[in-house]
Amino acid sequence: WTPGAHIDLECGDTGLIRQYSLCGDPDDTGTLEFAVLREPDSRGGSAWVHEHLRAGDLVRIRGPRNHFRFDPTHRRTVFVAGGIGVTPMIAMARQARDAGMDYDLHYLGRSRTHLAYLDELAADHGDRLHVHLSDEGGRAVLADVVGPYAEGVGVYACGPQRMLDELADLTA
Repeated sequence: WTPGAHIDLECGDTGLIRQYSLCGDPDDTGTLEFAVLREPDSRGGSAWVHEHLRAGDLVRIRGPRNHFRFDPTHRRTVFVAGGIGVTPMIAMARQARDAGMDYDLHYLGRSRTHLAYLDELAADHGDRLHVHLSDEGGRAVLADVVGPYAEGVGVYACGPQRMLDELADLTA
């Protein structure tokens, strides 16, 4: 699989199929790692994963497929992740780092306790990681996040629809 890819997970015999971004190492051909946020208002997928899935269980998946391909030819790349939307960014930012690319990773959330993989990302990306936390007064101003970047810079974003809509308007 390549950075940005996802799998379709069949949630047991419920008839539910949910898509989850892969967030592990594409070079580890024996593992497909994905993260599932436990949503209190789940439509069924996250509830099923957290209530029924256990280590060692066999599950049925389709994929991986990639409709969110990372283009490593950009001279500069900006990754914007809101909450669990960080999952596809993990492999993308790792590829950018390993290729010696110029990039920044902006991670937005309510609080540190709501940010998955934060310690790993800090260790992997150092000062290229910019954490924006609402409860610490660091709520991101998206115009400032993407504003300093010129034409031809790759912007990749995953997160809440409101954030994606605002970024689409800002980068149009």
